[in-house]
Amino acid sequence: MDHALTSLGLSTTTPSRPSTPQSRKRDVVNEEHLDETLAVLRTLRFKSFDHAKPWLDQDGHLIWSRVRVRIAETIYTQCFETTMGVIIMFHFGLILVEANQDARCCPPHYSGPFDHCPYRSSTFLWSQVLDCVLLVIYTAECLIRLYVERGRFLWKVWNVVDIATLAAGWPSYLLGSRLNPNVLRLFRCIRTIRAARIFISVPELYLLVTGLSSSIKAILFGSLLLIASLVFWAVIAVEVLHPITSRIPASICERCPEGFAGIFAATVTLFQQVVAGDAWGQISLPLLAVEPWAGVVLFLIAVTVSLGILNLILAVIVERAAQSRDKDQERKIKQKEEERSKNMFDLAVLCASMDQDSSGALSLEEMLQGYDRNEDFQKRMQVMDVKREDMQTIFRVLDSDDSGEVSYLEFCQHLGSFSARDPVVMHSLVKFSIMELRKWMVQEMMGLLHEPGLAP
Repeated sequence: MDHALTSLGLSTTTPSRPSTPQSRKRDVVNEEHLDETLAVLRTLRFKSFDHAKPWLDQDGHLIWSRVRVRIAETIYTQCFETTMGVIIMFHFGLILVEANQDARCCPPHYSGPFDHCPYRSSTFLWSQVLDCVLLVIYTAECLIRLYVERGRFLWKVWNVVDIATLAAGWPSYLLGSRLNPNVLRLFRCIRTIRAARIFISVPELYLLVTGLSSSIKAILFGSLLLIASLVFWAVIAVEVLHPITSRIPASICERCPEGFAGIFAATVTLFQQVVAGDAWGQISLPLLAVEPWAGVVLFLIAVTVSLGILNLILAVIVERAAQSRDKDQERKIKQKEEERSKNMFDLAVLCASMDQDSSGALSLEEMLQGYDRNEDFQKRMQVMDVKREDMQTIFRVLDSDDSGEVSYLEFCQHLGSFSARDPVVMHSLVKFSIMELRKWMVQEMMGLLHEPGLAP
């Protein structure tokens, strides 16, 4: 059993006891039971992209070929996604190097035609080789996913991104010397979309991207509101402030005569001063020196735009991102399944440590002894708000067939999803209590019916 514990990175706290041939034999038998249970739990643990095994029908029969199943089990793992993420980031770095080299084909470094530039990235053999290798890898991955998912291939957003990447990558590689430089740069920009695949493998980045995508609508309408408010104050600035600033000499204030000369100029000036926070005093201070009452207008502009609208837009964006995270049911289900799977593995190890007779199942006495002697099991029960006096009720709830024992697998599946004050626990306990009350009432009624004075 030590091998199973070590492989899982788990440990149990039990009182030290001398090693005897009988205890060693018991540990060997318990390890066999533990390995069998863990094998079953591993088959239950795997979840594909839609949280169901697509190679099985509703009756649990295999409908895919074994080769297709093995490939699917490989590409739907987190390890595979992380590996592809590393490759994508390497490719993204290569694109940065290529773009930096192509930038040297413009003045002042080079003034001739782009095709004859000695600095362009296409002149380096190593860059062409790496581009070809990476495109082959992406094409192979795309074909493998097409073979596995088939009709569902185009329904996944990232597969469409992969196709767009290949559609831009291969022409730019094969026809790079014949394409217009601007078209070539556009293809390379499209290829950077592939780097977004890294967000799948990093949960924190995934949350950031989903939050940003859900906030696009709020950002768009917030920008419209910001522009409308700037235009509103620009009209007032043109009518009220421009007659003052236009009379300030350019030697004192260079931008004062043109800062509020029109609606567009006033909008740009207000955006620069209030939104971007750049050079607020360049026009405002000379204006206040000439007409101090203009500070009221400037103050109202700063309050409504900076403190009001900008903070309101920020609050709406944060709220929309939080709502998107709360509505991400797919990731919630995945996290819940991962937590439940980990709990079941931990409980399987605890079962093996508490199984004194090596029967592959736990009796009520063994569970009570485990509660008294096994610190890990006791803490887990306390987290679920289960006390020692509740263990008999918990055992009877788990022992649905009244066999007097609870198998490892049955124990793990029932308790794996329980948590502190879990409604599932409360429902099970209430159901068991009602069943016990009904059984007691039936026994009492039968006893009364068989009494001599009440018998028919």
